Amino acid sequence: MRAWRTGIGFAIGLAAGCAYYAWNRHKVMEEVSPELRHPALYLPMHLLPDGGFVAISKLLANYDYIRAVERDVDVRVIHGEFEGQKFSARLLAPRNLKPGAPALLWTHGGGHLIGSPGFYDPQNSRIADELGAVVLAPSYRKSTAAPFPADHDACYAALRWLQEHAEEAGVDKQRIAVAGDSAGGGLAAGVVQRALDEDHPVVFQGLVYPMIDHRTLRAQSGRGEFIWTPNSNRGAWSKYLGADHLEEEIAPYASPAIRADLRGLPPTWIGVGSLDLFYDEAKAHADALQEAGVSVDFQIYEGAYHGFDHIRPNARASRALVDDLIAALRRTLEAL
Repeated sequence: MRAWRTGIGFAIGLAAGCAYYAWNRHKVMEEVSPELRHPALYLPMHLLPDGGFVAISKLLANYDYIRAVERDVDVRVIHGEFEGQKFSARLLAPRNLKPGAPALLWTHGGGHLIGSPGFYDPQNSRIADELGAVVLAPSYRKSTAAPFPADHDACYAALRWLQEHAEEAGVDKQRIAVAGDSAGGGLAAGVVQRALDEDHPVVFQGLVYPMIDHRTLRAQSGRGEFIWTPNSNRGAWSKYLGADHLEEEIAPYASPAIRADLRGLPPTWIGVGSLDLFYDEAKAHADALQEAGVSVDFQIYEGAYHGFDHIRPNARASRALVDDLIAALRRTLEAL
């Protein structure tokens, strides 16, 4: 009888705890745009220890998730090398590609821990089709196996290969852009900075809710409650740069927001949700770029959290995010 009563008490306590958690999360959910609400936002990502997501990511790091293309484009995997750095990448191009086409290097997100270029085939096929462009999306090793600069070097090698093999790829070397989301946005920014420093500049950078500042430790103004939280961010940066990275000098291109001299960087588009943990660092970077004389288009998606376009891909805000990126890229390319 005592064991039965104990079991009943435990069940009641558990139910009460779950009800309270759901009620509390529901209150937080009120800040989210109704079209972007989803059961996944109830996941307790904010309760994980700093290394929690890092540990989980090891199970997913090598998972190559490929989604179906949205447009009728050619897709192939290439294996290249530039100055001893090998890389592999997905290359998407219109079937009727015209010589001298523009090109985009797309660097995928995932906290430097997970993700794959094939996951972005729907978006990248659309970019290739609508802009008549070649899209090159490199793979890279994750930080649990190879921390910085492994992924940066692979992505930079892909860019340099594209520049040096432009004619072979049907691309205009003078119309190459770089873009990426989340950690891929940070990679994109670092690659663009290095390309400028080494006299191989690109014409545009598109940063989708970019992870660009290792100093973001806590959420500001209620941001960072969903999907990518401060604890996951701290754990990811520690795995990427080392546990003592806040006390050490950071290598160039690893945390692009700390770069002092932003002059000469190309026109930049930045898009971020108002509830995203990265809102503040994205806004600060946009302001710094503008102060350096760089043309910046900064777009805010109200009531949107990190990765909202993947959680609710058919929502108006999600479609607008891709529409806005393509429009900004089109404006830059047409002005050349």
